[in-house]
Order: sequence, then structure tokens, then C-alpha cells
Amino acid sequence: MKVLIIERSRLQQTVLSRIFTGEGIIVSLASSYKEAIDKLYQEQIDMVCSGFQLDNGKTGIELAREIRFIERYKDIPIILMASMEKDISTELAYQAGVTEICSRCTYEVVSNKIQAILNRRICNISARILYVEDSKTAALLTMRDLKETNIIFDHFYSADEAYDAYQKNHGVYDMVITDVVIEGKLDGLGFVRAIRQITPENYKMPVLAVSGFDDTSRRVELLRSGANDYIVKPYVKEELLVRVKNLITTKHLFDQVEIQQEQLYLQATKDTLTGLHNRHALNSFLPKLSSAAIRHNKPIGILFFDIDHFKQVNDTHGHIIGDNVLEQMGQLISSNFRGEDFTARYGGEEFIVILFDTNYEQTNAIAEKFRTKIENRLFSDLKITVSIGTLTVKITRDTDISQLIDKADEALYLAKNSGRNKVCSTNMLQ
Repeated sequence: MKVLIIERSRLQQTVLSRIFTGEGIIVSLASSYKEAIDKLYQEQIDMVCSGFQLDNGKTGIELAREIRFIERYKDIPIILMASMEKDISTELAYQAGVTEICSRCTYEVVSNKIQAILNRRICNISARILYVEDSKTAALLTMRDLKETNIIFDHFYSADEAYDAYQKNHGVYDMVITDVVIEGKLDGLGFVRAIRQITPENYKMPVLAVSGFDDTSRRVELLRSGANDYIVKPYVKEELLVRVKNLITTKHLFDQVEIQQEQLYLQATKDTLTGLHNRHALNSFLPKLSSAAIRHNKPIGILFFDIDHFKQVNDTHGHIIGDNVLEQMGQLISSNFRGEDFTARYGGEEFIVILFDTNYEQTNAIAEKFRTKIENRLFSDLKITVSIGTLTVKITRDTDISQLIDKADEALYLAKNSGRNKVCSTNMLQ
């Protein structure tokens, strides 16, 4: 990228050159109005930065107006530098074709202002786009216009092929660009409607529709069908870049918000020491479990257990060893139960496991096997045992699920009061 700087002052040339080169932009310098025009014809310039007062009574506004008459520079960004923005007519400047007005303050202020302008202008995008265009020439032109970015294209000549690819692999794409008029069973409008129906979350996928027709009814129908934006052929390269960048940036922001929400959810529902769910997660899980058990007419088993004499572990060996024991217990629980089972640290040294589609005999066998496994291994070189209370129940619409944990707790209380290191059971299937 090359910027043409037009300044009478050598000092201002040096200051602006340092700012632009610091951003990795090639600088071309001109000291007069005529020299600037000559360089615009002789070189390929991508951006203009001009002072307001030039030589022979000429101004940067007049220069901007003349630049806009040069065909290849009709859309070039033009920055006008002024001692104070209030000293110039912004209306005249913008009418002449100036795109940004920057007042001269300290070096730091000017540098920050230009950096902000460049961030808006330079289209650094990393994305993968599903692109539907049945014209080879049009497709090559579009992909050429976006070649300065880090975009990867999966190009399809038909919407039918693109739909199959999207259905199988929609998770890899950051955006969809589709022509509206495409030959085949699906046209562009039908394609947009079809991908929006695959899964509800695909409404987050940005879709840019491209068409040679610019009529209001077509635009409205595309937007109603799920397109996020619309661009008319022949489009200006810079407009395409901006629209693509804005859509992808918005999607990435939504993705970041979702990741942050997921992280917050995990922080709220995970026990950091053991890696298991916590009690809050249990409270939100039970109603869902209840609905699933009723819908599938399946029993559930609950294991509620407690590490025996855990206070003595802390008092004798210290809380660091106690935490190590709890952490190892969490690891053992995670590795010994199914993925569909719910496992949680209920609080302190108490844990709970909920088994879906498990009858009375199976629940007790699982509990006894787990109790034995704990008894036969060491936790931080210590022998540990657990007392387990089990409950087996078939949930109905009349079941008070808030009482289920209390019932399992009663069985645990019985196991602890009758000698510990044992399983005591309650059968509510009868």
C-alpha cells in the first residue's frame, strides 16, 4: 500500500512519513500541487494525505476535487490535515471528495488518529467463505478483489452443490457470499432460505447477496429470507471489502461473546478443585433430567456419598493434602462413570452421581463396585473410604424432584451411622 503525502513543510513531511512507515505503508512525497498531480498519474497511489494550505494559493480541498476527476482515483481515501478542523469548511471538504479530516495536534494525537483511519481502511481478514457464483469471470474478479485479505474461498458454480457442502460442513465457514441469479434447482434466494433452515444457530452466519438487479422488492425479499447484506453489480472493490469485513467482524464478535458466555457458565457450574459440576449445576440439571426420564419412561439411580472421617485428614495432614484427596476423588469419579451420567461435588467432601436408565439392582451394583475401588487404592498415600446412599426411582409428573436428594441423603446418613464404608439403599420403584 502506498500513500502520497502532499506538504510544503519538510518537518510535516517527516512527521507524517514516520507515522505511515511505522504502519508498514510505502510513502511518496510531494511538496506542491502540481507535483502531487504528476505523481498521481506516474505512480499507483492507494491513499492521499494532504495539507490544507498548498502552494500558489491552492488548497487540499481543490486537490481533492481534482483527484476525483481521475478515473482510477474516484474512490481513493483522501485525508486532509488542518491546523484546526474549525478553520476549514467540512461541508466543502466532503463535497470535494475528502474522506477524513485530521487536525494537527501533538505527534501522538496525529499518530493515533491516522492509525484509527488505517484500521478502518486496511482490510485484514482471516476467514473462510462459501462462495456461490455461476459465472467464472465474475467469480475470478471477486476473489481477485479480496486477494489482499487472508480469506480462503470454497467456490461453487451451483447453489445445489454449495448447499450440500454447507450442510455437511457449515461449522468451518465464517461467511456466505451468493449470487442471486444462479442456474439450477436452487437459485440464490432459495439457497439463502435453505441454509437458514438447517439449524437455528445458522442465523448467526453472515450472508452477503450479490445481484445485477437493484430494485427495492428484491432487496426486501432477500433480507426477509435471511440475507444480512446486499451488494449490486458492478460493485466498487472498496465497498465489497468494507461489507465483507463488517459482516465477518460482527460474526467474530458474536463468536467471542459466546465463548465468553460459555466460560462464564463453566465458571458458574464447575467445581474448580475436582473438575466436576457443582451444586448450582445440579439445581439446573434436575428439572431437565426429570423431563427426560418422564418422556422416555426410564428409572434413574442416585449415588450420594461422603468421604469417611475427612476432617481427620485435614486436621492430621493439612488442607493441602486434603485438597489433593478431593482432586483425586474428582478424577476417579470422572473416569468411572458414563458421559451421560451427571457427576458433581455437592459440597465439602460430599459427592453425587445421577445415573440415567438404571434400575435398583444396577444402581446398587455400581455403588458397591465404586466403593470397593476407593477402598483398594491410595489417595496421596492415604487409605480412604466412602459411605454411599443410593436411591432408585421412576419419576412421574407427581414426583417432587426437590425431595429426591433428601431421600438419597437419608440413605447416606444410614450408611454412616451403621459403621461407614458401606452402601445403604432406598428403592422407590416399588
